[in-house]
Amino acid sequence: MKRNIILAFDFAKRDFKQKYLGTGLGQLWYILSPIITIFIYTVIFSDFMKMKLSIIDNSYSYSIYLVPGILAWTTFSTIIIRLNNSFEEKAGLIKKINVPMFVFQLSILITESSLFILSILLSLGFLLLVDHSISMTFLWMLPVMLMQVIFAFSIGVIFSLFTVFFKDLKEAIPIIIQLWFWMSPIIYMKEMIANKYPLILVFNPFFYFVEIYQNIFVYSRAPSLESLIIIAAMTSSSFIIAVYLYKKMISTIKDIV
Repeated sequence: MKRNIILAFDFAKRDFKQKYLGTGLGQLWYILSPIITIFIYTVIFSDFMKMKLSIIDNSYSYSIYLVPGILAWTTFSTIIIRLNNSFEEKAGLIKKINVPMFVFQLSILITESSLFILSILLSLGFLLLVDHSISMTFLWMLPVMLMQVIFAFSIGVIFSLFTVFFKDLKEAIPIIIQLWFWMSPIIYMKEMIANKYPLILVFNPFFYFVEIYQNIFVYSRAPSLESLIIIAAMTSSSFIIAVYLYKKMISTIKDIV
């Protein structure tokens, strides 16, 4: 197991180096990408939302509300989509190298989790620039981020196992992810749909994560015990299911890819 984890980190390093290989700015894009994403959404929606968003006494209140949700969603959706296509993308390596498939999938988790940490650190710099307070409450981000990436990893692994047998899932998952984004209170506040469509929030797993991030960023409010129990239960149950299905299906999948 130790050897497999080391291999996963090696593949993650290779992934980091190859992603922007040949570009003029190279790995500087890892810093520019989240900054550009935040800037685009802020510019597009700030004028529209500032009339409806007076949650804190700061002219950048909407940006402060927007940043954690956008960054968390980017990591969440990227992990799921990359894992969903992982068996097809790594088919050549699976046949050539005697390495468990989960090593390649774990390397994706390591890569995207590292980028998530980097983007959150940059967002803290943004909070300082706009004169928004940062308290010890922000330390709650660490366990929540950990549970989020494990939850996304579990969902991605489950999807990847079935995509091998049902090729239409490769095209369907990105559409589902896009719909999931608009059903989550990321660029709008939950109050806009809570009264009319409460079930969209109740049965939306990502909502419980993004609400915690927003409360921490905007209000420096620690997550409630109830919300922590909910995300811990979702994370652990999905991970157990992913491990069980992987063990049951991986031998068959190796014969197919």
